[in-house]
Amino acid sequence: MTATTVFDELRDVLVQMEFDGAAVGIDLGTTKSCIAVARFEDGELLCECQTIDEPGQPEGQIAVPSVVAVKDGEAIVGHAAKRLARTPRFFQHRGSFSECKNEIGLRHTYARAPEGFRSATAIAGHLIGHLFEAAGLGSEPVANPMVITVPASFHGAQRTATLEAAALVFGEYPDVRLLDEPYAAVLDLLHRDPDMAGEHLAAGATWLVFDFGGGTCDVALFTLQASETAALAPRLLATSRYHRIGGGDIDRAIVHGHLIPTLLERYRLSRTAVSFADKRRRFEPVLLPVAEQLKRALCQRLRAQIEDGDATGAIEVVSAGDHCIEWDGRELFLSDARLDQATFEKLLRPFLDAHPDKTVSDEYVERDSVFRPIHQVLARAGLLPEAIDLVVLAGSSSRIPQVQQALQNYFAEAAVVELGDDLDVQGAIARGAALQALAIAATGKPLIAPASSAELGLRTRQGLVSLVKAGAALPVKADQPVRVYAPATVADRPMDLAIEVIADGSRVVGRSIWQLEAPVVQGEPLEVVWSLDENQCITLKLRRLQGEDDGDCDFEQRFDAPLTHTDQGQIARCRLLEAEELVRCGNFPDAQLGRMFEQMARDAARIGQRERALHYISCAVQRDGPTFNLLNLRAIYLEELGDLARAESVYRQAAEWPTAGFNLALFLHRNKRHQAALEAIDQVLARDPQPAHLVLKGDIVAALDQPAAARLLHQDAISRVVDPNKQSVWSLGWLARCATALGNDDLARKFRAASTAQLEAEEDSALQGALLPERGDGAHEMRAAA
Repeated sequence: MTATTVFDELRDVLVQMEFDGAAVGIDLGTTKSCIAVARFEDGELLCECQTIDEPGQPEGQIAVPSVVAVKDGEAIVGHAAKRLARTPRFFQHRGSFSECKNEIGLRHTYARAPEGFRSATAIAGHLIGHLFEAAGLGSEPVANPMVITVPASFHGAQRTATLEAAALVFGEYPDVRLLDEPYAAVLDLLHRDPDMAGEHLAAGATWLVFDFGGGTCDVALFTLQASETAALAPRLLATSRYHRIGGGDIDRAIVHGHLIPTLLERYRLSRTAVSFADKRRRFEPVLLPVAEQLKRALCQRLRAQIEDGDATGAIEVVSAGDHCIEWDGRELFLSDARLDQATFEKLLRPFLDAHPDKTVSDEYVERDSVFRPIHQVLARAGLLPEAIDLVVLAGSSSRIPQVQQALQNYFAEAAVVELGDDLDVQGAIARGAALQALAIAATGKPLIAPASSAELGLRTRQGLVSLVKAGAALPVKADQPVRVYAPATVADRPMDLAIEVIADGSRVVGRSIWQLEAPVVQGEPLEVVWSLDENQCITLKLRRLQGEDDGDCDFEQRFDAPLTHTDQGQIARCRLLEAEELVRCGNFPDAQLGRMFEQMARDAARIGQRERALHYISCAVQRDGPTFNLLNLRAIYLEELGDLARAESVYRQAAEWPTAGFNLALFLHRNKRHQAALEAIDQVLARDPQPAHLVLKGDIVAALDQPAAARLLHQDAISRVVDPNKQSVWSLGWLARCATALGNDDLARKFRAASTAQLEAEEDSALQGALLPERGDGAHEMRAAA
């Protein structure tokens, strides 16, 4: 017998109310969108996606591509817009707009687009309006509220922008609520086919929802608990942070990792022969549909092979026909594009790394592992993979057989279930949203309430104070104020008081400096009142308890900031988007554009987008000329792209500058041209005898089979360091390696500790909006940059 769920309770309430009405839910997806309607008719709770017929497409389609184009001033949505986006006239963010959900809520506009299409919010409004009208709901009365789904880890500004998109279409009617996408998937399963959960449809069962769609990868962890009437209801335990990876990134990996290299090889063109801009504007729009077609065909063949019990034969699929790209005054043809299973699985490896370290993204493809958000939710809930009873696969990209196998291997003791076939999966999130809307319309209460995705606390000099646990229902506010005390006595000047918002016990997600006007007495009591809204934005209010105005709020700050976006890569990515916005809109002083382009290049390189970085270096050179600094950066990015001949040539152009000369010596040393490297580093040392430069010379001498001389050079290098705190992070990295090689572990620890202290200071600066000095990872960390 099937267990009783929240929907059995809802049916009873609807019967008692004699409820008669329809409620709407929208899955506003990154690559595809869908609309569903839930009704209560003749004692039955019905919920289905609305079909949206488009010219040239099969009947019965429920998903519309989340693509908008502008033609003759009119908005075109769906497959027709997707076709236009492949043509040269309809450049992305000018005449066509796709995957704009990734930019909603950011300070980023499409300055060259027509009026009414200049932001991701406006594009989302066109999508919502099209779904409502195309589904025939424009004249049909629907109940308040309408529910739109968002990724579970969308931060406050992104959620607000989504609501603003709906307001562009409906104004004040209907009321609009948001629902996290993994929640919607659970509701769809519980309503449509609860038996799918099998024995795990029981109180105490732990479910992990893996929602891998076209543009995001969300993971949420639930436990089933029995209500007062014994009906099972899901309770959130934890959600992942924002991970902007999806099936669209796999498509781009096929384009840039397979199709474009195949095309360049056919025409004997080097990787850097085609500019970053041309690859994005001319090559990618033509080849993305090809990549998606190849991926779908290959996955369909793989699923059929698995169902037949035959997993031995190698599979290759072909996209028949000629695909023409107009570039540099010529036409390039990719004929009968092919994709085999081995190539596909090679491209998938970064996405399916069960123990991910650093991401390998570039300017074209976000290559992060789907296991990173899985690790996050398990850590937040304090659970191991063995504790998961059921893994629910949602989102179109969860249908990829290799993804399913990777999850089955990782959760070896859990049952892994899909939400159905391709059509079922496409509509699951919209159906869940419609069911939530119907419940709110009828009862005033959601089936699943919003919850905090992290444990939050406040840290002052007095220590850490816990505010809210992960999974706590939202909104929530302080039962009583948090008491803090002035740390010192100051009579003649204001005193700074720092308060940090801490997530999950250690991660700083917000920092504020409040000034207390003099006089301040040590131990003076202060009260902090906090609240966390349903969009996970935290507001802090501080008031002093002494003086005449002890009832007033002295300070108030709202952290709309992304609780989920505090890693340095994300800071660089957002800063780059905002810089591009300033340049596009002409809101930056012309005299400073060269420096701006340089910083944009550094930020692009920081997030692995080296061809994009080269593009901005070229822009900076046009403004400021070929300075040694810009030439050095250009050479670094060329080397990282594997264009070694050009890299060496550019390094030599700037080699009289010690920074570039050092990098030239390092380049030659890594390419086993040790004698030439020795000559280059000697020239550097003649101008600038830094300890790090001596370390590199010691490495080169060791490679020339002179170990005694190398050891003397290494000892000389570390003996010159009196105070490690006065060395740069870059220099300390070289010195720590040197000390380790000499067997001086204590000194190596000192160098690393000094480096860590500097990095933590940078993190604090970043939280207050300060720019960070250049810093890279891996090999880039060993090169010198101004």
